[in-house]
Amino acid sequence: MLVLLAATRFVHFTAAALLFGLLAFPVYAPVPGEAGRSAARSATRAVRLLAWASFATAALALLAAMINMTGDAAVLDDPATLWAILTHTGFGQTWSLRLLLGAAIALLALRARPDDRLLTVLSMLFLISIAYSGHSRMQDGALRFLHVFADALHLLAAGAWIGGLLALVLLVGPLERFGREGAAAKVLHQFSGMGYFAVAVLIATGLFKSWLLVVNLHGLTATPYGWTLMVKLALFAGMGALALSNRLRITPALSTRGVDPAPWLARLKRQAALELLLGIAVLAAVGLMGAMEPPVSL
Repeated sequence: MLVLLAATRFVHFTAAALLFGLLAFPVYAPVPGEAGRSAARSATRAVRLLAWASFATAALALLAAMINMTGDAAVLDDPATLWAILTHTGFGQTWSLRLLLGAAIALLALRARPDDRLLTVLSMLFLISIAYSGHSRMQDGALRFLHVFADALHLLAAGAWIGGLLALVLLVGPLERFGREGAAAKVLHQFSGMGYFAVAVLIATGLFKSWLLVVNLHGLTATPYGWTLMVKLALFAGMGALALSNRLRITPALSTRGVDPAPWLARLKRQAALELLLGIAVLAAVGLMGAMEPPVSL
């Protein structure tokens, strides 16, 4: 059951994070001209796929969570119990609202463009609503509010970074064919600026969450939750190293007049794709941690 719950949470988190990040990319790094229009066509297809995937996996994650709560898959054949969970528990009410929001996003995505501001805002709300269904429910009062707030910021920063990487991968081809001189460097510089801010938010909120949930060194080194957290941190460090390489090597090269941009754009695509894969692995760790009991009592 732990594997099922972790798997559904992972796929759902990934779809929701990529959706928000892909929709947010044109807000801070707009690409004019034919390169932007070509990238937008690819992004539109990805947005529709991710919107429907995030909605479908929200339903699956809810079912897996209810099976985990009751300890019996037979609950799926008991409408009365399912209805009671959905309507009489904070967990069920949160997920019911999330399903309605996910359905609205999926329907809007059928006709929307990737620069649709309404869809961007709804995807943001959909992503941060995950914060209300995690370990933040373990606290009470002001601490609970702070934990939910930190979770929401953590999710937004992760989504902006990881989804932005997907946007970069989709953008490299159009920039090779249609991009004006310096266009790629400008986009990468804008993405890097957002990335610095996202990393700062991830570190700050991650430290706060670890202080609440891990408590001490024993909780970090002697529990499955702590081991998974350390794997997540190692993957995060790998993403940071690739991002630093993009900023210090690729951006200056693409900004230099007379330099052939083709090999540097190819390198950007490879590194962004690898960074994206590491980000997805981070989300897999997050999904697993969400299905575990944190060592708060150690």
